[in-house]
Amino acid sequence: MKKFQHNIQKEVKEVPYIINELTMIILPWYSKHAYLNSTILELYQEVDVNAGSLAIVNQSCIYYGSDLKGRLHHASMILKGQRMLPVLISESNRICMVPTCSPYKPECVWLSYKHVKDIVPKENRTVVILSNNQHVELDITRDALETRLSRAARVVSTQGYRQEQMTDLYKMQVVAEDANLYTLNKDVEHDQLEQ
Repeated sequence: MKKFQHNIQKEVKEVPYIINELTMIILPWYSKHAYLNSTILELYQEVDVNAGSLAIVNQSCIYYGSDLKGRLHHASMILKGQRMLPVLISESNRICMVPTCSPYKPECVWLSYKHVKDIVPKENRTVVILSNNQHVELDITRDALETRLSRAARVVSTQGYRQEQMTDLYKMQVVAEDANLYTLNKDVEHDQLEQ
């Protein structure tokens, strides 16, 4: 198990990055000129972006139709009284990111809850095994990370349940054909029974 170390000599992309289904983790780091950047580990590639993790999360929320403030409010309605809430980036794609510390701290790492394959404790830290078997050591305890991941799963499942309810309610209210087609005329029915 090796700790993720960023090579500060890498070329950093100037394009905005949108979190997607392949995004596993966002790791912030400072350039030699003290600019906050991020390395995004995707399932099949690594992308360096010249933006902090919070900016990437907020921009991704906006791309999918909300903003960070709205997503945090949504999570707080489900997880009443909790702190360091997960952010449901996209409901339809079930993309939910979990912060390792306060999202407003520049060192906050964001994990996609569905790409965490295993968690291995290492003293007061944790080694996260991602879905592509890559190992990343994080400054968070196993218990704290498991709690945050379970909160993310609850937000995703609650939102999925709500969408199913709305879909079922809509289907019940839709009438595909004229209701009169299915009512029988009592005189016709009586005549047919006598024959």
